[in-house]
Amino acid sequence: MTTRTAGAVTTHRSPSRESTLLYWAARATLRHVYRAWPLTEAGIRGLAAVERGFTRLPLPRGVRVESRALGGVPVETTTPGAVAGDAAGDVAVLYLPGGAFVFCGPGTHRRVCGRLAQNLGAPVHSVAYRKLPEVDLGTVVRDAYAAYRALSDELPAGHRIVVAGDSAGGFLAAKLCELAALDGIRRPAALVGYSPLCDLDGEVSEGSWFTRDAYQPARTVQRAQKLWARGPDGLRGARSMLDCDPAVFPPALFTLAAGELVEPGALALTEQLHSAGRTVDTHRWHAGVHAFPVLDALTPESRRAGELTIEFLTRVLGDEPGERAAS
Repeated sequence: MTTRTAGAVTTHRSPSRESTLLYWAARATLRHVYRAWPLTEAGIRGLAAVERGFTRLPLPRGVRVESRALGGVPVETTTPGAVAGDAAGDVAVLYLPGGAFVFCGPGTHRRVCGRLAQNLGAPVHSVAYRKLPEVDLGTVVRDAYAAYRALSDELPAGHRIVVAGDSAGGFLAAKLCELAALDGIRRPAALVGYSPLCDLDGEVSEGSWFTRDAYQPARTVQRAQKLWARGPDGLRGARSMLDCDPAVFPPALFTLAAGELVEPGALALTEQLHSAGRTVDTHRWHAGVHAFPVLDALTPESRRAGELTIEFLTRVLGDEPGERAAS
């Protein structure tokens, strides 16, 4: 694959055959399904039924998975079965699954969490936060934050917490960085966002025909934005991560599919962090689908994104002076 780096953004061109086929298959099928699927209570229940199908998939090999609670919030904790000598023994990952705040959870994200636990040599806690429309968005954020605070309270002072998430989960992961800074508690040591949603209310529009989002039409996100705005105004802090002080963010890694609907916001956040002197690495992939690293080994790009995640975390979580400043 050919790459081109400009500032903090690396663009990966020459997509693999597997990625190209997946991209066009998604455009031919899922894009039409998402355009027509209603975000009504009945429609969301249908999405939940799809999610339950994923929970019956085999567990990842080489890891242990157990259910527990953090701060009263259910989580699925994945730990590596065998830990290498260079494992990150003082690191834990809090993972926030995406799904537009309406579906998906630990069951749909076992593969990516299992791979992350194996390769980082650290436990990964995948959060089963409550979903819309049963609760409002403020409650969703409070669930994520309660799990984060409980994990912080149970870990020794020298341990580091990585917050990670995809799509809407990427917004929650970034939100935890803001809230931890506001409250003066242990701050995340690193942030990982796979196709992160950065602005709840940002304008969305279709990209060019050749690079547009593989399966998310703009009208689908516009319908979701109306759902996110419902309920009591209980959301603390910013609705857009672009309104946050860059200083609240730890070293950050973002991956994006070129042309996807969340790309403009994530690139704008990348530029803000880079201009402020913060550590940020962003990778754009041509012919990628939204949140493709979650697909684990389905495409070479998914595997490479996972490798880049480990490389980034290994680098920023090293024991060099100053690396523990955000702990």
